[in-house]
Amino acid sequence: MSKVIHILVVDDHPAVREGTKAILAGEHGIRVDCLTPPYTVEAIEQFDFTPYDVILMDLNLGEINGMELSKSIISHKHSCKVILYTGYDVEDYFEAALQLGIHGAISKTESKNKLLTYIRHAIDGDIVVSYQYFKELLCFKQSKIKSTESSNEVFNEREKVILQEVEKGLTNQEIADKLHLSKRSIEYSLTSIFTKLNVSSRTEAVLIAKAESIIE
Repeated sequence: MSKVIHILVVDDHPAVREGTKAILAGEHGIRVDCLTPPYTVEAIEQFDFTPYDVILMDLNLGEINGMELSKSIISHKHSCKVILYTGYDVEDYFEAALQLGIHGAISKTESKNKLLTYIRHAIDGDIVVSYQYFKELLCFKQSKIKSTESSNEVFNEREKVILQEVEKGLTNQEIADKLHLSKRSIEYSLTSIFTKLNVSSRTEAVLIAKAESIIE
């Protein structure tokens, strides 16, 4: 006998909650509950998610964001999988959701079969993405790699070394002494670095340089 899949619907619109429950609960082996307002981090922390395999989480829950509630649930190491269940364009939130540990996003307009397929994949630890979205994601990653490569080519070795020393918290004079250069040379190099990165502070320069893999 196959295991019953227990689903929790979190949505601030009663019609969506009950409608989703009616659609899914009619399927064999599916049990659906609805979590009613108020939706707060405090209420979520007191709720027992142990019985559930999957949570369908609305993105907009009035005063609080569904991503924030999902983050709270995931941080407590619950075994259930969270899926964003939204009326917005899911592709706008997909990558951010995955980074939080959410098992992707699905539109409220999808058919029952697609929703159930997504849920079953999430339970197995997988996600479902459209071919078009995956293709666009690959193109974005490739363009980012090219951008990083060109950024690396723009910076000479001295500038990269200076950035690494700045990251360590050294002053301009300390960097100059360490590299056997004049303080004025360090200042000129930092001005060039700031211009290339379009920043105005040492902290910003280091953060962006690390983010773009200019320095490790």
